[in-house]
Amino acid sequence: MTSVAFFRHSTLCFACGEALIAPIQSQYESAEEVHHFWCCWNCGNEFETLDHVNAMANVATELVRKGLPVFVAE
Repeated sequence: MTSVAFFRHSTLCFACGEALIAPIQSQYESAEEVHHFWCCWNCGNEFETLDHVNAMANVATELVRKGLPVFVAE
């Protein structure tokens, strides 16, 4: 069985160190800031993190969209 600790983008609980896979909620403040709200299943600690989205990520996403064929299920 795979442990949560092996996920590449997990966040650690500040209180007990438990690896958390996904926030319970995310809120986009702007095109560049995302607030994530976390709750640890192990100890119940609740906390918030702030991510600054890189503007180049949008450019990379657009390049992938244009470079890969689109599959439509009919």
